[in-house]
Amino acid sequence: MNCVTDAGTDRGQRYLRGKVATLIANWISVFSVFATLCAMIFGLKPGFVLSRYRQSALAILVSTLGLGAAAGEAQAMSAGCIAINAANGATGNIDVHNVEFRSGDVINYSVTGTYSDFFYIDYSGVFGSGGGWNYSTPQSGTLTATSTGVGGFRILYGSTSYTKSLSCTSVPTVPDAPTGATATAGDEQASVAFTAPSNNGDATITSYTVTSNPGGLTATGAASPLVVNGLTNGTSYTFTVTAKNSVGTGTASSASRAVTPKGSQTITFANPGAQAYGSSLSLTATADSGLPVSFSSQTSGVCTVTSAGAVSFASTGTCKIEASLAGSSAFTAATAVVQSFAVTAAAPSSPTVGSVTAGDGEATVSFTASSSDGGSPISKYTVTANPGGLTASGSTSPITVSGLKNGTSYSFTVTATNSAGTSSSSASSASVTPAATLAAPVAGGVAITVAANSSANAVTPSLSGGTAASVDIASAPSHGAATVSGLSISYTPTSGYSGSDSFTYTATNATGTSAAATVTVTVTAPAPTASFTFSPTGGALTAAMAGEDYSEQITATGGTAPLTYSLASGSLPKGMVLNVSTGELTGPLDEDTEGKYSFAIKVVDAKSASASASYSLTVKERTVTAANKVVNVAAGSSPADVNLNDGATGGPFTSADLTFVEPANAGTATIIRGTVAAISATPPRGWYLKFTPNPSYSGDAKVGYKLVSSLGTSNTGTVTYRLAYDAKDVATEISTLVENFVKSRQSMISSAIKIPGLMERRQAEQATEAVTTTVSPSAEGMSLGFSTSTAQIEAARNHADGISGGASSPFNVWIDGTLMTHNRNDNGDRWGFFGMVDLGADYLLNEKALVGVSLHYDRMTDPTDEDVELTGNGWLAGPYASLEIGKGVFWDTSLLYGGSSNDIDTAYWDGAFDTTRWMADTSLKGQLMLDEKTVLTPKLRAVYFSEKVEDYSVSNAAGDRIDIDGFDEKQFRISLGAEIARSFTLENDATLTPKLGATGGFSGIDGAGMFGSLSAGFSLQMANAWAIDGSVLVNFEGDGDKSIGAKLGASKRF
Repeated sequence: MNCVTDAGTDRGQRYLRGKVATLIANWISVFSVFATLCAMIFGLKPGFVLSRYRQSALAILVSTLGLGAAAGEAQAMSAGCIAINAANGATGNIDVHNVEFRSGDVINYSVTGTYSDFFYIDYSGVFGSGGGWNYSTPQSGTLTATSTGVGGFRILYGSTSYTKSLSCTSVPTVPDAPTGATATAGDEQASVAFTAPSNNGDATITSYTVTSNPGGLTATGAASPLVVNGLTNGTSYTFTVTAKNSVGTGTASSASRAVTPKGSQTITFANPGAQAYGSSLSLTATADSGLPVSFSSQTSGVCTVTSAGAVSFASTGTCKIEASLAGSSAFTAATAVVQSFAVTAAAPSSPTVGSVTAGDGEATVSFTASSSDGGSPISKYTVTANPGGLTASGSTSPITVSGLKNGTSYSFTVTATNSAGTSSSSASSASVTPAATLAAPVAGGVAITVAANSSANAVTPSLSGGTAASVDIASAPSHGAATVSGLSISYTPTSGYSGSDSFTYTATNATGTSAAATVTVTVTAPAPTASFTFSPTGGALTAAMAGEDYSEQITATGGTAPLTYSLASGSLPKGMVLNVSTGELTGPLDEDTEGKYSFAIKVVDAKSASASASYSLTVKERTVTAANKVVNVAAGSSPADVNLNDGATGGPFTSADLTFVEPANAGTATIIRGTVAAISATPPRGWYLKFTPNPSYSGDAKVGYKLVSSLGTSNTGTVTYRLAYDAKDVATEISTLVENFVKSRQSMISSAIKIPGLMERRQAEQATEAVTTTVSPSAEGMSLGFSTSTAQIEAARNHADGISGGASSPFNVWIDGTLMTHNRNDNGDRWGFFGMVDLGADYLLNEKALVGVSLHYDRMTDPTDEDVELTGNGWLAGPYASLEIGKGVFWDTSLLYGGSSNDIDTAYWDGAFDTTRWMADTSLKGQLMLDEKTVLTPKLRAVYFSEKVEDYSVSNAAGDRIDIDGFDEKQFRISLGAEIARSFTLENDATLTPKLGATGGFSGIDGAGMFGSLSAGFSLQMANAWAIDGSVLVNFEGDGDKSIGAKLGASKRF
């Protein structure tokens, strides 16, 4: 774009050609103007003062043209600004002309300082449609070129100006070279991508041409990419790109990276089909390119293959062979072809027969295993005799063939068998002839019993194997004598001896002597005499009950153990059994066995001495009874379930009932059925008492029960548990109670504590009531509150006297109170009490600052559903301050320190604990009047509460003491909330103000996490001085607790 000025007076201005703008500053007269033009400066030094008719060339900073690169006398100033100071002048203006602009070029301008009249810009159509003057233009802005044409603008100061215009014509050139040429090779072709040149020479590009090197092959098209065909595979090529417009073809781009076109190739490889293990296989495959194909195995555990295709089999299974072909300079790599085929088992190879040893009617054949198992494990080897065809099989060598005829010559062959079949027979073995042989005799053990003092007791040897010619005593007996006569043995015990004895003997023939065998001898004692004592000595036994279990121990002492018991005379009731080893009589007895029985019990000792005693037994009619039981329970443990059927009569029982637990808080008792584990598949039967002790209780706990059957209801049986308390469990339980108590009290203190700030002070000064009270029920309790102050009392008195706007005292004393009932999960259906009294004094430093001190007393009772109550009295004191940091925005903060004294009262353990505490509370709040009738009250609050519980102890009525470690309970609560209220005047002059509020926050450290609340309410101020307030509040806690509450109140001024 070339531009020239019109015939106006330039007053010596100097033009810079090309893409550099020339800035002419003409000052018509001395005029009081101070301005700063931020630009890239040519030819001016910092602080240079432009006076009347002084000109210098200035270049406006145009972001898209990069004018800062202009040559000549250009000097870029670091500050980028030049001060233009014309004193006592009339009008000043700055012209920019002779500029080459393109659509989208941006000129930024900025004017600062003092000017008298007005400021405006004159620009031609190049910067927008219409051109002309643009009055009231701000002191900074942006001008954007939208088309070619006259290019120029001026910035004027003051009330007068002169006019100079520009005429511009467009002179197109050839386009620049494209950039970023990138080639992608194909089969005898390449695709070339590129980026269009940034400069099209001010004329539309009509086509692009891609040229190959070598070969000079071309492709022409309107846009990237272009494909060049006819290339030679295997030859390396680079490519350049040129752009063409109406003027001509521009310079070529830089050459692309070299690429090489390549052709494809395909492999033909046929499946050879199933192959037998041990067979040979040679594979062939071809490629349409004529290049050699290579083979590889994908299942080396089944088969292997050479690169030329020779296959070897390692096992049966599926063989996978891959045929592949790598690429070359003219071809890409071929897609591999994989063929899978089965390798099946074959019969094993023949074993190799070895030596043969003849025996008596048999022969033992040794052989070498098959060299190949045919791909399947060999299951057996079979030896066949010739003549006769007798066989024997086995898994390993050697194998013995039995049933042969002594004196007959035999040879043998061996075969191997697997899952595929049986191998061919081995070559025949050498011939052998079985023959009979005389075996050595075998002596066996013998056991005899002889009487004491007897003699020449015959002993018959136990002989087998070869026929014995003689027997001999190998080792003599210890308590007698053994003699041999031929093949007979006799034994004589030592006189007077009775008991066990033994000796050994051997048998001999021509072949050899047997191993020694043992003769075990028992020498019986003569009939003994002994004295026995029975317990009970005789007479009536403990009565039994028909159909019930029974146990009575009859014990005899004396004689030589072991003792054996038996029924000597009489009869036992049906179902009763006498234990022959222990003498115990046991049931259960059969039904209908009522009556009196007489019988004698006999005992016999190891020496056959015996005695007897006579007894009588009465079997009573069957009734229902329950037995008393005692269970000892170690500290910290739970007793096993007690089987109530044991010792009871009159079953089977249809039910069992608890009658009492004494004391009631000693533990929890339940009756269960069929839950006791059983080893056998038969499910457990009967009724069981399950008792869970209170870990805090020690002493006897008694549980009464009754059993019911078809016969009726039993007496009351008693199970007595002798309990010891678990100090660790007691400490854990009480520590948990204390922790929950302190945590709940911290939350209630955080929500109930009241310290009035500047906003409340101002509200109190507008009060019409001397005392404010509130009652708020909710799902977890009820709150009653009151508050007043000297400022509120004074304001109420002034209101009653008709005085408004009276001056307020800087000093104020206030009091506030809260009473709450509360209930949480641990309380069950019992309600606790919390009360807090806040009082303090503050001083108004000025309208926006207040300081004071406050004292707070709290008391809390917290009963639980386990007959436990914790109570505490606490206090907090410290300074506070309130500042108005913005109109209607208040910052309140306080720092309090205190402590508490607390009592623990449980069913068995009592104690006390003390705490020290401190609390930091800060908030931002205010009232924003959205309009005359709408008020928004936001509040951002953060509270940090730390309370340290000192070490403490508890004790029980027996004087036992348990020491419990203290702990730190901390909460950090941050919340953000707001309430919006709008007043409406009704037709009866009453004022209705609906309200909506929401609060959300997070309680960290030991707190419950996220919490929040939603509220909705209203207040209705009647014309007759009655006022009605109502609200609904929904609370959400991070641990899942939710509560909802409502408030409704009415008041009247008198």
